[in-house]
Amino acid sequence: MAIKTNDWVRSYSAGVWRVLSEVPPHFEMRTSPDEPKELYDGPLFIVKRIVNNKWKPAFEIEAAHAAFIKPLNKADTKKLEAFISQNDSVLNEFTSYERPLKCILNIGFALKRKSDLKKLRDEVAAILGEDLSKGVSAPAIAKAISSTSYAALCNESPQSGTLQFVNFNYEIRRRELIFREMNALNF
Repeated sequence: MAIKTNDWVRSYSAGVWRVLSEVPPHFEMRTSPDEPKELYDGPLFIVKRIVNNKWKPAFEIEAAHAAFIKPLNKADTKKLEAFISQNDSVLNEFTSYERPLKCILNIGFALKRKSDLKKLRDEVAAILGEDLSKGVSAPAIAKAISSTSYAALCNESPQSGTLQFVNFNYEIRRRELIFREMNALNF
């Protein structure tokens, strides 16, 4: 049975979930300008949980590959229908529940000093400029990093610093995930 929007399903994480949408086809994240473009081995769905496995309200949103999503069995479908009919307010809360879904791109560096992390972040921020707030792709990030004085330390071990880029709600442009936030992490 094909999974579609608004289906009630079991997902990778525990509980009963509703399919909100299917993520459009997109390329895998790349951390180097030399990495080839490869389409994500999807489909990938955005799902929202209404209850946990103990049938208690437990709202959450996540992305899950289709391989981990299964339609509810008949017993769970009946139990869900009974739960919803007896808990109108929970269904209303569930429907209005929202939070941004973050997709994270971590790029590690073998920095020699802790103080280098701030310098690296500042260099990348200067290169990306205002483009970051408008949204940048992983290839644009990799290109920016490759033009810094820390380029040779990217993806090297032992890793001592990380630039983390955040995509919100699987925003995609020209099949590329779009990142709008950058964080510097000391690991």
